[in-house]
Amino acid sequence: MNSSFFLVRWLYVAMDWVYRQMCMLFSDGGWVVVVTILLFTLGIKLLTVFSDIKSRKSSIQMQAIQPELDKLKKKYANDPQRLSTEQRKLMKERGVSTMGGCLPLLIMMPLLFMFFAAFRAWSNQQALDLILKIDAGKGAETFATYRFLWITNIWRPDNLTPGGTMMNGQSFWNTFAVTNNIKDFIFYSNNADALNRILYDLHFFTKSIAEDGTVSYVLASDGGAAFRAAYDAFILPITSNKELIGGVFENMSNGFAILPILAGATTFLSSWLTQRMQQKATNQKPASDDKDDPAAQTQSMNKMMMWLMPLMSLFFCYQYDSTFAFYWIFSNVISLAVTLILNATVFKKMQAQVAESVIVTDTKKPQKKNKPRR
Repeated sequence: MNSSFFLVRWLYVAMDWVYRQMCMLFSDGGWVVVVTILLFTLGIKLLTVFSDIKSRKSSIQMQAIQPELDKLKKKYANDPQRLSTEQRKLMKERGVSTMGGCLPLLIMMPLLFMFFAAFRAWSNQQALDLILKIDAGKGAETFATYRFLWITNIWRPDNLTPGGTMMNGQSFWNTFAVTNNIKDFIFYSNNADALNRILYDLHFFTKSIAEDGTVSYVLASDGGAAFRAAYDAFILPITSNKELIGGVFENMSNGFAILPILAGATTFLSSWLTQRMQQKATNQKPASDDKDDPAAQTQSMNKMMMWLMPLMSLFFCYQYDSTFAFYWIFSNVISLAVTLILNATVFKKMQAQVAESVIVTDTKKPQKKNKPRR
């Protein structure tokens, strides 16, 4: 985590700091985690709301000039190069950018992966912190604060996978030895002495003594075989406690996959409502199938993302921590609220402007003259 992209590192440190301050002010519990996530989601949305409004305006403007683009297509049907030039010229005159409608995607995707990485680091920190608490005899007390509503452990995925309530020895080894270097985590650096001692006793580390007597801890070379057994026995007081887990650990899922379903549903609803509002704002008709038509390209991309993003949301939130799922759901709900507010203000104003421009365009059309009667 020390070697991660600096924005991811800052986000992770900031969320953890706010979470710990709230724990000191109130009490530990899954609800504190959820409130922390909500606060950061609101903050990020405030930073991106203006670019979101600008991009939606650009999409509406693109749709508004669609009739004029259609005229150009008819006029230069046999000259594709001239058609492309005239279309770009028209869009420049009207202040329309072909990239405007893609702006939310260009902003959202980096944020998605940045939050994903930060939440993974935050969750992994809790796994290391739980080791310290178990060693200090406070493991059960700490694990009890991880519960939230139907989720036994908020730092694990809300899914139907058996044994998903706890990170077992294999998962721990894969996370901190195979996928990542445990020494890269900020939490490890801040608690190196205590973790070195515990992980050495659990056969995660072996000792290496230099000629000058300096002791260093290196990863065990047996692929984690001895560690897995030792770790599973180490966390046994928690995994065998039915009051904490709710049942037999090996057969217990961490939830009912409600968060992944909500994440996918709210993602689809947010995309669908946004596109519907934009179409309503411009009285938009379905674009042509012409691949060179900018409006058709925009509509095609929006339609593809409307189905692709919910599937991605469902997959990520099913596989990874509940904390990320909460962030994604909050983000979608806030986007829905922004869309409804924009529809009641900006979109209606633009709809009136589009209608006015259509009337002006129609009045400029040459009127047919009646032939004089003889």
